[in-house]
Amino acid sequence: MRGTWMLVGMLSLSLMGCGGGADDKAAAGADKTADAACADDGEKLKLTGLCKGRAVNYMNMDASASPQAPDGCEWQVMEAALPADEVLLYRGLVCGRKAAEIEIAGGAERAEVKLIKSAMSDEMPEPFTIGYLYTAEGEPAQAITQRARSVIEDPKEAAKCNARPANIEGWPKDAFVVDTDPKGSNTADGSPVAVCGDLGYFDEGFRFWRAAQGFAWFFDFGQDFAEIDPGSLTIVAKDAEGNWGATDQ
Repeated sequence: MRGTWMLVGMLSLSLMGCGGGADDKAAAGADKTADAACADDGEKLKLTGLCKGRAVNYMNMDASASPQAPDGCEWQVMEAALPADEVLLYRGLVCGRKAAEIEIAGGAERAEVKLIKSAMSDEMPEPFTIGYLYTAEGEPAQAITQRARSVIEDPKEAAKCNARPANIEGWPKDAFVVDTDPKGSNTADGSPVAVCGDLGYFDEGFRFWRAAQGFAWFFDFGQDFAEIDPGSLTIVAKDAEGNWGATDQ
C-alpha cells in the first residue's frame, strides 16, 4: 500500500539525511526531462536531477497562497530524501548565501520535520523540529482529527476536538487546525487560546495541519517566519518510464 514506508522504514529516515536510495538513483542517471543543460533554469537538484527552475512544475502547490519572502530573500525549490526511492520537493528560503534546509528524521510513530539549516539565523547549533509527518488515510479532516486526538490523554477532552479549515491569510488554502469550536475558538478577555493539546489550535503561533498524498503534515513554526513554504511540500517518485512525478494518494 502506498505510504507503507512510514510504518516499516521509519528508522532508516534518521540515517538518510539528504542521501539514501534516491541519491543513488540520481548518481546513476538524472531524469530524462533534465538530460539537457538547465541553462537559465538554474542548477540541477542533486537527488532528482531536475532543474531548479523547472522543478516547481512538479509540485502540488497554489502559489497564490504562498507567503511572500522577506526583503533580500527568495524562495527556491529544494529536496529532501525519503525511503523507497522517493524525494520530497519543497520551497525553502534563500537569503544571500544562506539557505534553509530540512530533513525528515524517523521515529516509531511519526517522522519529524527538522530545520537543519537556516536562511535567517547566523548560527544554528542543532536541528530544530518544525513539524511531524504521519500516515493518513481517507478524508483529510477525519484523518487529522484522529491523529490529533491520539495524543490527548483524556478521552472526553479528545472527543471535543475536531479538524476544521483554518482559513487564515498567509497559510496554505488547504490548512486545517484542530479546535473545540467549528466556528473558531476565542476568549472574551483576549487571552491566548490553546486547545486540543500539542497538536491543537494556538492563536499566537503558526500551528496547523495539511493532508496530501496519503500523509498528514503538522507544522508548528511558533511566532517565527516559516523558512519553508508549507504549502509546497510534494513527494515525487519515478514512474515506469523513469520520469519524476508527484505520487498518488
